[in-house]
Amino acid sequence: MVIFEYNSTEKAITVIFKGRIDYIAAGELNEIIQTEPLIKNRNPEDKIIFDIGEVEYIASSFIRICVIHAKQAGSGKFSIINCQPFVKKTFKISGLDEMLNIS
Repeated sequence: MVIFEYNSTEKAITVIFKGRIDYIAAGELNEIIQTEPLIKNRNPEDKIIFDIGEVEYIASSFIRICVIHAKQAGSGKFSIINCQPFVKKTFKISGLDEMLNIS
């Protein structure tokens, strides 16, 4: 499940993920994210925040999605928040924990 929220004060689009993001779910989520008007029509000043506080598992295909959106957002405009310890460790092992601004 995915929910999109826009905070005009912070100029940030928050994408809230819930559940398990395996290979199949990641593919479906990528399609949803790519077609979401908030993302497609994003102002270059807007930040993108992936909130994965309610995610218990991620597949490597989700990491790829994060990297793609981090590059599209630009330097300092992408972050991942509310990472569970196991998921955070997955990003750390991949060596992308600092690039993706994970907390």
